Formats: sequence, C-alpha cells, structure tokens
Amino acid sequence: MFRYASAPRLRPAAVAACLTATLAVTAPAAGAAPAAVQGTKSVQLQWASAWPADPPFHSGVLTVGGVYTCTEPAGTSVAVSFNALQVVPLAMPSGSGTLPCGPGVIDAPWELASFPNADVHSGWTNVLLTFDGQGLPPQEFTV
Repeated sequence: MFRYASAPRLRPAAVAACLTATLAVTAPAAGAAPAAVQGTKSVQLQWASAWPADPPFHSGVLTVGGVYTCTEPAGTSVAVSFNALQVVPLAMPSGSGTLPCGPGVIDAPWELASFPNADVHSGWTNVLLTFDGQGLPPQEFTV
C-alpha cells in the first residue's frame, strides 16, 4: 500500500526552508557600512536669538541653530531655510543657506541668521525650519 508523507514530517522541513530564505533576504551583507556612512541627513532646531532692530539706525536679525548630521559624500551640501513669525509688532524674518556634508559631519553645530529686517524684536517667536526640502513642525522660542 502506498503512503503519502505525513504533514508532521513535512512541517519541520518547510519551516527550516522558510527561515533560511528569510535570513538570506533580511541579513545585511558582511561588508555593509553603518547607517551613518550611507547618507544620513537629520537636523535639530534647538535655539533662537534676536538682535532687535533699532530703526532707523539698524535692522534686526533673528538667528536660529542647533545640531545636524549629513553624511553624504564630502563636497556636497544640504539646503536649510527658515521662516519665523513674531507678533506685537508683527515681524516675519527669514533666512536660508547651505550646510556642508561629509563622512564626519555627525551632530555638528549649525546656525543661520535671517536677512536684515527692520521689525525683528525680542519676544515670542515661532520658527518653521526646512531641511533638505522637508518642512519640520513649527517650534516656539522666546528670544
């Protein structure tokens, strides 16, 4: 009489084959570089400060800063810009620039000053930062 292989005997072999296939797909290559070397970009906005305007003598400047990481190849850069809102009186300072990238640019300090603005003052400031084309949630500071 002919017997088919029973399910309990096939199950361990099937499980072993699936596990082997899963490990082969998800395991990183032996020479894979750490994530920081593969082009990580991140930014943290940590502070803001104001040099208030004193019309008609000089315009004010809002400066923002924090730390960033950009491990793209050396010689490349990442765009950063901000728009801010100050109320009573209303001021809308903004600034833009680029930050250098490289394999060792990890948690590097950065700062960016606004274009001169006759309305910049001390007080409550809401900052909207854009890093590498991606807008971050607004952050509130007292400057």
